[in-house]
Amino acid sequence: MKSIFTAIALFSAVSLFAQKDGEYHLDKDFNLKPDGTIELSTSDAKVFITGSKRNNVHLKVDRKVVTKGLYFGHEEFAMEINDAGGDLRIREKSSSYASGIVGYYREEYEIKIETPEGASLIIKGDDGDYVITNVNGSISMNVDDADIDLFSCSGDKFRFRLDDGDLRMDRGKGSLDIEIDDGDIEIKNGQFTSVVADIDDGDFVVETSLDDKGEYNIRAQDGLIAISILGGGGEFNIRHDDARVFAEEGFDIREKTETFTTVSLPKGSAKVDIRADDAKVRLSRSTN
Repeated sequence: MKSIFTAIALFSAVSLFAQKDGEYHLDKDFNLKPDGTIELSTSDAKVFITGSKRNNVHLKVDRKVVTKGLYFGHEEFAMEINDAGGDLRIREKSSSYASGIVGYYREEYEIKIETPEGASLIIKGDDGDYVITNVNGSISMNVDDADIDLFSCSGDKFRFRLDDGDLRMDRGKGSLDIEIDDGDIEIKNGQFTSVVADIDDGDFVVETSLDDKGEYNIRAQDGLIAISILGGGGEFNIRHDDARVFAEEGFDIREKTETFTTVSLPKGSAKVDIRADDAKVRLSRSTN
């Protein structure tokens, strides 16, 4: 008897909103504790997530498939949603059978989430674009081919895994953990105590202060590593193959060989380790 009640409770916590072919629309509120986590799994969507003083989550999904010509097959699309335990899980489930088209196919797919500003995010996606504003919990994103823009997000833990796409942030603090294959990173007004970045092909352009006890490890194969120091100082150990290192006035170059350069900046004791294969390295200090 207990297992029956457990099964009923589990089923009631999961809502499956489904639509076959054509258009899909969802406009609904869901529960979330003030510091809860939203887990979103989707693909090919334009996603907008905005934090505010609200006490629940408003989810709006609009998807429309436009075809012209001959379309063969069958498609099913659904959003599986679970808001049990104070967290919220949103998972896209879609499938197609023997599909094919002669002519034209276009998918218009947008997700808008309004959430309490203290929420944390865990996002997994194949493609799409993401705009996140005023979300102050931790943010973890693992996406394949996407552009990510963060505005006024005041959390202290950021983790990004991107295959092909760009990341832009207008502020940041705490820990930053990035792995990106092909894309550019631009971060302004940072106060990071930990930065771990691994970039294969792209530019890493970051403004941040340095913490004396912080950890800063940056690796790039091609492109540009440009770090502007907003406060603090320390020692920069740069290992390089075919790279050029530029340091503006105020930095002291203590050692320079074909494969290793050490640069120091007064007013701090942070350790910054940089590995640049064919990337350029530019160090500067903000005067603001």
